[in-house]
Amino acid sequence: MMKEKQLQQPRPKDNFKAWDDPQYKDLRKLFSRNQLCEVLTHSSFYEAPDKGNSRYVFAGMFVFKGMVAQVLYRYYTGEGTKLQHVLGNLFRSERLERLFDELKLKQFVRAGENFDISSHKHIFVYAVFGYVATLDEDVRNWFIAKYIINESEHVFLHKKRNSDLLAQADVMVRQTDGRRLGIEMEETDEGLHRAKAVLSDGTVLCEAESKSWRYARTKVTKLVLNLLATPFRKELLSDPDYHARVLAREEEKAAKRKAEVEARDAAREALRQEKLEKRKEQARIRDMKRRQSQAEAKKRRAENAARAAAKAAKEARPMSAKKRRFLEDKKK
Repeated sequence: MMKEKQLQQPRPKDNFKAWDDPQYKDLRKLFSRNQLCEVLTHSSFYEAPDKGNSRYVFAGMFVFKGMVAQVLYRYYTGEGTKLQHVLGNLFRSERLERLFDELKLKQFVRAGENFDISSHKHIFVYAVFGYVATLDEDVRNWFIAKYIINESEHVFLHKKRNSDLLAQADVMVRQTDGRRLGIEMEETDEGLHRAKAVLSDGTVLCEAESKSWRYARTKVTKLVLNLLATPFRKELLSDPDYHARVLAREEEKAAKRKAEVEARDAAREALRQEKLEKRKEQARIRDMKRRQSQAEAKKRRAENAARAAAKAAKEARPMSAKKRRFLEDKKK
């Protein structure tokens, strides 16, 4: 029975027409056509659980992930918990789905008609990972470096300068008097973390405490930014040009909002007029049908009255002598 189902399975379309396109050069480096077809064929395509790419999926989820973990263990510093978080970020579902689209795997995937490919992109990406795990170490490391460990925010903890609050505060201090800003951490007797914002000459600007080491640093940095911005904020608020710009911006915002409201009201009025005209047309049609019905009823009443009058006139005519004799003879 299983063989009959497999014979009834329609042959896949030729999805390799653009195989020689430069956008697939990385796939050609890893796969042949038959190998890629095997790796991206789901068991639902054969309607048989023992066929398909499930073994490659297993290898991708555990063997390949272990290889990436080994790379992190060798070349990435930090405690085991941090390494575990990095590994989880590297294999989160959003990245796998993005990699599915980046490699343009959809047109090569084979699955059953009722199988939702868009909801299972990660399955086919794991299958690719599982096949890569069987390749030579040089090719495997090339793939890991290009497609897995390629986002510096997950691996190198790099923070963009405009997102680094401490860097912003340090720039503001240097612009003010040339000193540098740093943060010193210490533990209190209560077991809390205390963060101090200290200038290069030892001046302490402010302090903050928290149970979290990271939150204490963030809290004191925000306090420093607010403290440094206060003089500039006062100077800015006393500048008439600033108030003029704010007023102009508010007027522009109000004008934009007014235009949006007017456009919305105009659309509502147009819709209301359209509905009103439609109701008038429906009322006109109903009135026309009512008048037509009344005219037909009046005509029927006139015809009935004419027939009744004719019948009454006929009955009122005097009986002829011939008919009278006929009726008398009939009674005898």
